[in-house]
Amino acid sequence: MRIFLVLVSLFLVGCTPVWEEPHYEVYYIDGTKTLGHSLGEGAYIGRIDEPINIKTNEKFISVYACPHETCAFYYIDKTKDHKFAEHDEFVYGPYSNEQFADLVKKLGLPIVSSV
Repeated sequence: MRIFLVLVSLFLVGCTPVWEEPHYEVYYIDGTKTLGHSLGEGAYIGRIDEPINIKTNEKFISVYACPHETCAFYYIDKTKDHKFAEHDEFVYGPYSNEQFADLVKKLGLPIVSSV
């Protein structure tokens, strides 16, 4: 019985999101970590693959991610995002460190690091 409880506990911990805030979660599907828009009940619409660091404020989510083995900075404009929106309407990037630093100052993006 004790082994069963340990296995159930590990399963539940393994299924919990890595990062989340209302309407967004980091989840795993087929070994790929993805930041996505949560539709509820375990359904998601992917936004950015392989996020490493995520910071958020009321309007934006800043992400340092390494999709397709190329690391860069991205941001999501939460005010434009909804489950029916096209990806290019609110997900911006990839940006270099210098480009992203300029956008942080210009737009008030949350500061996110590459480490």
